Amino acid sequence: MMIDKWVKTILALLALLLVFSFGVPYARAENQWGFGTDIGFLADTYDDTVFTLSFQGDYYLNSQLSIGPQILISPAGDLTQVTVAGIGRYHIPMGAVTISPFAGLGIVYAELDEGPRDNDDVSFSLPFGATAAFKVSRTVSLASTLIFTFQDLGVPSRVSSDNFNIGMLFGFRFQP
Repeated sequence: MMIDKWVKTILALLALLLVFSFGVPYARAENQWGFGTDIGFLADTYDDTVFTLSFQGDYYLNSQLSIGPQILISPAGDLTQVTVAGIGRYHIPMGAVTISPFAGLGIVYAELDEGPRDNDDVSFSLPFGATAAFKVSRTVSLASTLIFTFQDLGVPSRVSSDNFNIGMLFGFRFQP
């Protein structure tokens, strides 16, 4: 099954990130939490392309590896879609820009309002992608995120299934 192949691939990537992080010295910040917020678009949903908000937290295990929650909220048109996931990020500093590939596991809830009847579904979510963050100051960065999400939503009134979304988001990151 194709979903099993993607789950194994994402788990292998997370394991690889964990192995790479063992040789990195621990971050010496008093506050090890960072957070971010984004605004952008999510394509290939039941309503085609929709407006999306993203909120994430990062607990820094060391200077290059963080884990934390991510929430994607898409409240547009007759579709409401909310994704909650646990994400692992590997931060690669490249001068003023930091590239952060990420992957995670979570759940997604989608509700499609079609007048007298509502259709909704809950599914697993496998988000992955990368963020490029440009440092504005020591703790604040401007960010751009490309996110891919696999899920298995099936809203009964639609013929096609919603198994894959692509998103482009822009926002801020606040590091410890």
